[in-house]
Amino acid sequence: MPNDDARRTGLSRRSLIAGALGLTAATAGGGLLSACSSSSSAGGAAAGAGQAAPSVTLGPKLTTVQYPEGYVGPVARELKPITSEKVTFKIVVPQDVTIGDWKTNAFTKWLEQKTNIHIEWNQVGGTDDDIMTKVNAMIAAGDIPDAFMGVHFTRSQLYLYGQQGLFTDVGQYIDGYALNLQQAMKDYPDTRKLVQAPDKKIYSFPNINDCYHCRASNSRTFLNTDWIKQVGLDVPKTTDEFREVLRAFKKADLGGNGRTIPFAGYKDAPLDTFFMNSFLYNPGDPWLVVNDGKVDVTFDKDEWREGLKYIHGLYAEGLINKDVFTADQDQMDRYGKAPGKPIIGGARSYYWGGFLDIDQKDPNARWRKYLAIPPLEGPNKVRYAAWNYLGVGVEVAKLVITKKCAKPELLVQWADAQMELEAILRGYGGPKFEWAKKGDLGINGKQAVYGFSATWNTEKNISWSQDNTMYRSQDFRLAERVNPADLTFEKPLYQQTVDNYFPYKQPQEMQFPPVTLDQDQAAQESELKTNLKTEVNQSFARFVTGQLDPNDDSAWNDFKDRVGKIGVKPYLDLQQAAYETYNA
Repeated sequence: MPNDDARRTGLSRRSLIAGALGLTAATAGGGLLSACSSSSSAGGAAAGAGQAAPSVTLGPKLTTVQYPEGYVGPVARELKPITSEKVTFKIVVPQDVTIGDWKTNAFTKWLEQKTNIHIEWNQVGGTDDDIMTKVNAMIAAGDIPDAFMGVHFTRSQLYLYGQQGLFTDVGQYIDGYALNLQQAMKDYPDTRKLVQAPDKKIYSFPNINDCYHCRASNSRTFLNTDWIKQVGLDVPKTTDEFREVLRAFKKADLGGNGRTIPFAGYKDAPLDTFFMNSFLYNPGDPWLVVNDGKVDVTFDKDEWREGLKYIHGLYAEGLINKDVFTADQDQMDRYGKAPGKPIIGGARSYYWGGFLDIDQKDPNARWRKYLAIPPLEGPNKVRYAAWNYLGVGVEVAKLVITKKCAKPELLVQWADAQMELEAILRGYGGPKFEWAKKGDLGINGKQAVYGFSATWNTEKNISWSQDNTMYRSQDFRLAERVNPADLTFEKPLYQQTVDNYFPYKQPQEMQFPPVTLDQDQAAQESELKTNLKTEVNQSFARFVTGQLDPNDDSAWNDFKDRVGKIGVKPYLDLQQAAYETYNA
């Protein structure tokens, strides 16, 4: 799990060598106000609509790199300078302790030496919200750079600023200047549709990151297999069997001295994305699904109520920690990392690192005792793993080129160069990697392509910590060399996802896609979405803890009345319109 994935799933920010990484790059074009801060006129004119495509070519492939049979993904090439003379651009980026000073960062120096593109960095600090506030202030004041990188613009913001002429339509430069991206789009044919705005323009250079195990992150839940054996049971397959296992954990008090917590959760890993999928397909916040082409929500359905009854029953029996809705990461760590023997039988977490230390050297480390269990079959035979087909894989808004840039075609080539294989490895892992030898095996058991000395990267100032553009296909991610004598968590995380979640994924047509709203729609949606989210989360906690009784018809009907008055219908009307535009 990665930097950007960490933000989506609530994990702490870090540099993780083989994690679920997120990226994007940007584009430019459109009306040019002024030249970039360029020391040279190298580069030539962009290939706009109706113009002949420029003769941009990629460097030769490195013949020493091994690839598995049928490999689909980035390849290692000799990176050629983009210009004959050094050209300078100004780019706004977020401050990051792992990246350190962007100016002195090892990958910054390597990329400039390879491409002859120099960047003047404007580093903006604070939380994501703080950074966006400062960026919006820059835009309002007209003080914009040549590009923004690593700034989390929403799709609707990209569309709004694009329509206003502030952000460039990069789509007009892809065919002529982004040959690596062209190949990636062929490998992942849905890419163009996923990154296009409603006007069919592309306002950011897309990032492709097919993280296999990330697709099941919202469903992932763990149980201690040693404990299951000690109580003489099997890994549960149904909601009834799951309750029986937790009851057995509590009765046996395997944590000792009454400390046993049969199942633990915390506020950053919602319970509903695991438990509700035994009653109906539920992707989690914002709880949008598609049924026969119609957009709907999950939280006001009778099946949701049945799920509430089940989770409330577990909580009422003391099978779930009492602070499940208020516990933070520190508290979850105290539960999972308790000294002596374990005190929790299971946990709702995106991966082991959410509640345990991952000691990769110790074959008997505690994290190895916890299995990511399959989704549970509910009383009506419902059993889904909420599989993310669309939200993982293609992302927007890592690099956004503005109208201020006079040579957008050079920045497009610079972004595209970061999709070359060695650049990808250095960009998120730093310079300490090796090309795999013939016979070395990757995570999926095929020929490995590359290897690192450790999955966890703790060094600072050597990489861009997933804040830049990259192309990481599934084959690429699974081609990391595995050392049988020093197994990382990536191999079991992949295998348990293959075995325990992939078989239960919902049909893709049920997933609500990443749509883009226009300015008026976005303004309406923002308030509705915020108020609905608050009500659903608060009521979910109250139903589970017994402050509201899910068995009480009046309490349930009152909840449905509240979300109805907040505006479920107009909220769904907005989403339906955006969904139809997406599919137009």
